[in-house]
Amino acid sequence: MSTPPTKEPLNTPSEDPLISPEEEELASAQRPVGPKRSSCLWIVLGAILLLLLCACLFTGLWLTGFRAPSPAVPPEIETPVPDGLSGRLTAEPTMPPTSPPPPATRLGGDLVVHFIDVGQGDATLLVGPDFAILVDAGRHDRDDVLPYLQSVGIDHLDLLVGTHPHADHIGQFPQVLGALTVDEVWLSGDEHTTLTYERALDAILASDAGYHEPRAGEVFTFGSMRVEVLHPDRLSGRLHDGSISLRIVYGEVAFVLTGDAETKAEEEMLARGHVLQAHVFQLGHHGSRTSNSAPFLRAISPEIAIYSAALGNSYGHPHDEVLQALEALGIPVYGTDQHGTILVITDGQQIALELDRGPEGRLQEQSRAVVTWIPHVQHVSGE
Repeated sequence: MSTPPTKEPLNTPSEDPLISPEEEELASAQRPVGPKRSSCLWIVLGAILLLLLCACLFTGLWLTGFRAPSPAVPPEIETPVPDGLSGRLTAEPTMPPTSPPPPATRLGGDLVVHFIDVGQGDATLLVGPDFAILVDAGRHDRDDVLPYLQSVGIDHLDLLVGTHPHADHIGQFPQVLGALTVDEVWLSGDEHTTLTYERALDAILASDAGYHEPRAGEVFTFGSMRVEVLHPDRLSGRLHDGSISLRIVYGEVAFVLTGDAETKAEEEMLARGHVLQAHVFQLGHHGSRTSNSAPFLRAISPEIAIYSAALGNSYGHPHDEVLQALEALGIPVYGTDQHGTILVITDGQQIALELDRGPEGRLQEQSRAVVTWIPHVQHVSGE
């Protein structure tokens, strides 16, 4: 077994006769002065190296983000949404009905409702930060709905609703479905014998849109908007009374649209106990006396009423009886025959109204007239 080599002792002048006294003096001058000074030097050098090592270690830990551990946060999981009706719609609200609505600041933007001037017909566009919905699509003998949608930048609809199968409500379904991407189409389920209705069905079948016939009591969410179905609960064969009727809620602001639903349908909605209160009500059947009964108006209790009709139409819409009832209840009313396309803009709390034309039917000097009012929160400053 080998052992480590031993170190030879340092020669002294008496031990090495080959070294002269002069060489010994020179060697002595080159040696360290003594073991005490050498030890101190090594201690200082070691301390400096230790400090440098600690500094390098501390710097490395700092650069790699050393800090106190934070609570673990589970990764955000995005649930894939399947194609078709079941993936986009649900019969349950996103929050319990008794829960307060989320603050408007969390909605991410405004809802703009366009009551489009389409003459003696209906077309209402609802555009929010994460949805676009068209309720009815104007008359069969006009071509103004699709150009309007394109003029405001719409190339996709989450939902297209035909409240009932009359030609002044589904007239331009083929143009809309042929040019835009539409996810869902809702019809009441009532059938009609007209070419307009057949063409609308053909356009739906030729598209990739899903199809649904909504019934009273169903609740759907489209992005940050809640859609409550008020009517019908079943089909009766009466096309007007089978109109799809909706209560649309955005933040704290609600809209009610009832298509051409008449008094019988209004009575059924009241009897079922639906929540009807809304800030904005689109008058039923273009403001006809066959709709818009006093009990229904009181139940909705709107801040404002809007109707869609042609100037000087042969039906006399809106009827004087309805206008008088609204006046008695202190509800201001605006119509597309008098004001052109009407915009209602809300952030979920405050509301503003924009009109294309003045009440005399003439164009305003500015591009749009702005009317503001207080629903229940605070005033919106006018422009």
